[in-house]
Amino acid sequence: MRSVPPAFPPSRYHVAVKADRTKWDARYRAGSRPHDGPPSGLLRRWLPKAPAPRALDVATGLGRNALHLARAGYQVDAVDISPTALREAARRARREGLRGIRWIAADLDRWRPARGRYDVVVNAFYLNRRLFPALRAAVRPGGILIFETHLVADEADGPAGPKYRLRPGELRRVLRGWNVLYTKDGLCRAGRRTLALGRIVARRPAAARTRRRR
Repeated sequence: MRSVPPAFPPSRYHVAVKADRTKWDARYRAGSRPHDGPPSGLLRRWLPKAPAPRALDVATGLGRNALHLARAGYQVDAVDISPTALREAARRARREGLRGIRWIAADLDRWRPARGRYDVVVNAFYLNRRLFPALRAAVRPGGILIFETHLVADEADGPAGPKYRLRPGELRRVLRGWNVLYTKDGLCRAGRRTLALGRIVARRPAAARTRRRR
């Protein structure tokens, strides 16, 4: 009689990932469109000053920023936990005839980008502090990181709790040593909502040139 391998219960991590993916897939299937619409104003403003050709869009959702990057000629890696959102984003890209976007379904608690691969890294409305070192490392010397998400503030809409909100000045501290091109923490209007946002655009210092030996 052939033995049957024992069944091991899934780890807490895999259960959490499945639950998180299921939650976001259900939201998208139900018609929820968090942060959908035009691309980030911060991205639109600063992309013309950024190097090319590779970009990373973190927590892409329905792909508004990834599509904008592709329109500008970038080769884009667009990452999100929800396959449902990525399918819709890919459909939008096909409808526009956009090429060069690689849609990646992955859990950003574990997935890490390649070091020094990207000229532009965009992180909009997603906060995972454990990802900070990997995002810094993913930017090529001379490349830029564009980051914006909710800021701690009592009078603003958005997620509850400090886990999902930046502290004032936190992005400057995370990117200490980089050339900060723009930064602003504070309240802003988004339609009928008042949001508190932390924003930064920073350039990774270019690699130091080694002196020739005489």
